[in-house]
Amino acid sequence: MRITLKQLMIFEAVARTGQVAKAAERVNLSAPATSMALSELEKQLDTRLFERIGNRLQLNSQGSLLLPLASDVLQRIERIEQAFTPNNHELAGMLNVSASSTIGNFLLAKAAVAFSQQHVQTQVDLAIDNTRKVIRDVAEFRAELGFIEGYCLDSRIAVLPWHQDCLKVFCHPAHPLAGSKVSPSELKGLSWVLREEGSGTREYFVDAANRLDLQPEARFCFPTPDAIKQAVKQGAGLGVLSELTLDKELARRELALVEVEGLALERPFYLIRHKSHSLTPLAQAFIDFCGKFLKLKTVADKGSH
Repeated sequence: MRITLKQLMIFEAVARTGQVAKAAERVNLSAPATSMALSELEKQLDTRLFERIGNRLQLNSQGSLLLPLASDVLQRIERIEQAFTPNNHELAGMLNVSASSTIGNFLLAKAAVAFSQQHVQTQVDLAIDNTRKVIRDVAEFRAELGFIEGYCLDSRIAVLPWHQDCLKVFCHPAHPLAGSKVSPSELKGLSWVLREEGSGTREYFVDAANRLDLQPEARFCFPTPDAIKQAVKQGAGLGVLSELTLDKELARRELALVEVEGLALERPFYLIRHKSHSLTPLAQAFIDFCGKFLKLKTVADKGSH
């Protein structure tokens, strides 16, 4: 049996993208050639590696077994090439990153562009979803790095605090509680507009609220901050989002804050990676770049801000 690096590259690309056509673009081959190489790999291993679900290919149990082994081989080859390449200080290649909504839209999107502009031979492929999906991307090797707003209890994942954030409760400026400091009991029975299930923002807020026996009732749930802000502007209820998302609306007085006594809404953002993988130089460079470019506030910095 002669498995080639090309086959492993194609297999990993299909596993990460879920489609032969997209994988073909990544490895600079035609779709038929990519499909043929994948079929040949499955023939050599005498097993199917994917199941077709709709228009996507999803790893089956055998594919999930192969992916970390293939990724490890490809990372080792990349390190060998970097070690023996002239000017090996120059970064190059594709970095797959997955981030939850607030982090992705308000921090990493601009950081990814700036990083690729500075390191012109690199590309940061940024996927944005909720915390639950980001954890799954890292666990299943679709992303080398993940950035999340919620908790991660997956034993396969290494979790590090990355940035200190704060959630804010807000409402329509004409709401009776606009600009007020209130007790948790004054919020009992009020309607809330929250993020969807699986969101780190929702998870963190609900946990903090329930510690005060607030039991917030979600009247509306939306997957994006913009949808939540729009609903609150229409008087749908109280909202909760990261302070990163509210600056413009507060400055224009389109929304107003509500301070809740005893409600602790400072939270960390986390950087996650799979424990079986060491960070590639490209991934480490991106982490370091984000810290400087975004002027991140870490948990250790909390007392100085």
